[in-house]
Amino acid sequence: MTTITAFRSRSGRRFSPAEKLFLAHQQQLTEFVSHRAPDADPHTVEDLVQDTWTEALLGGLDTAGAEPGLGADLPQILAQAARVAIYRHLEGRLAEEPAPSGVQAVESPAA
Repeated sequence: MTTITAFRSRSGRRFSPAEKLFLAHQQQLTEFVSHRAPDADPHTVEDLVQDTWTEALLGGLDTAGAEPGLGADLPQILAQAARVAIYRHLEGRLAEEPAPSGVQAVESPAA
């Protein structure tokens, strides 16, 4: 199996710091999300991983000095961004589910 890293490195292309960070942690981040959202299908996991990268980059992830192999663990900011993405996903799913029978929705008072 040819990985993205192997394919692109053979082309002689040089990676940006953000791309290096992505390549170094993409598989580990995908496993992190899959483990914490076990009921999610592969497409949802992929969406959550994409949301994680977006959240991390918008939240100030500094990729200027990023190097592949930052350690065995995910950088803390990626782990936290993944937790936020998973929480938002689960919160959205709960909002879509109907209330159990016998439970009525409570409307918030007008402000």
